[in-house]
Amino acid sequence: METTPEECSVVLESLEQTCETFFITDARGTIVYVNPAFEKLSGYSKQEALGKNASLLKSGEQSAEFYGEMWATLKAGKRWAGRLVNRRKDGTTYIDEQRICPIKDASGAIKYYLALRHDITRERELEDQLNQSQKMESLGLLAGQISHDFNNLLTIIIGSMELVSEDLKPGTVGHKLASEILRSSKESANLIKQLMVFARRQDATPALVSLNEPLKELKVLLDKLLGHNVKAAYSFDENLSKVRIEPEQFKQSVMNLAINAKDAMNGSGSVLLKTYNAGPEGLPAGVPARAYAVFELSDTGPGIPKEILQKIFEPFFTTKPKGKGTGLGLSSVYGIVAQNGGYVLAANKPGGGAAFTIYFPAA
Repeated sequence: METTPEECSVVLESLEQTCETFFITDARGTIVYVNPAFEKLSGYSKQEALGKNASLLKSGEQSAEFYGEMWATLKAGKRWAGRLVNRRKDGTTYIDEQRICPIKDASGAIKYYLALRHDITRERELEDQLNQSQKMESLGLLAGQISHDFNNLLTIIIGSMELVSEDLKPGTVGHKLASEILRSSKESANLIKQLMVFARRQDATPALVSLNEPLKELKVLLDKLLGHNVKAAYSFDENLSKVRIEPEQFKQSVMNLAINAKDAMNGSGSVLLKTYNAGPEGLPAGVPARAYAVFELSDTGPGIPKEILQKIFEPFFTTKPKGKGTGLGLSSVYGIVAQNGGYVLAANKPGGGAAFTIYFPAA
């Protein structure tokens, strides 16, 4: 039975108005039709896409073997379904679930390929954020138990060594050894304290404040901490919503982020510390829809390698050489922000460098 012109019109109108991405290629992969949803998702207009090979969407995330298997399936006349990471015209990537169907002529030869794509980027981001949140929560419980037990042991060791030191004559080998044990024990206790911050086991006295207040109090100290070769710029929203947090803990977080930025830039570059209001719309994945006061610290360093972005807040994770860092600085930031009801995200800036953004619910 032949399709009537009216039926063809209905099909075309449906393709044009659907929110799902449709495009059709010929047997060689040359694009011969795209719908408006394709233009919106990819950034390519119909005029730019028609006549081009579908490979213009390739992101480089899939291997040649992946595409080889896909085309082998399609050329055999079978449907193919899978998940692809593609690249928009502006260079950003997106993830879609794709189904490709061969269209055959009366003789059975493949004439076209019809591709239906569903953008799942947002869903994937939320899924990754949930998995990361659950992992960090599990690490927090483990860290809390470990830090509690070690803290009890160290309290006994430190107290005992203080008594032993009092009974030993200064200058003797025994006194020197006892002093060294006491010093090492106190350093270990300090590390345990940082681990307890990540586990959210710090005492806190929240207050209603504007983030601008503790940041202005820190300005002189931050300038000295960053040194002469790091230029610090500040941009504070004077209409910033107030939040209920522990100000001293927030200051500690800012100091840790500043130190991290300085190290990432090898002591030379620039940082920008700014505050602004955000939400409830336009928030990143994993941040619930509501109003927030936001603090952001960005630097001009090399950015964060993609493979470590998901691990950067984990306790003891560090990219520094052995002996150069504990790996607890950023994890303590995560713990402090979480304890104060906020969210902290790390990302690479489009123009280069890294940005750490803290969202505190507006009071």
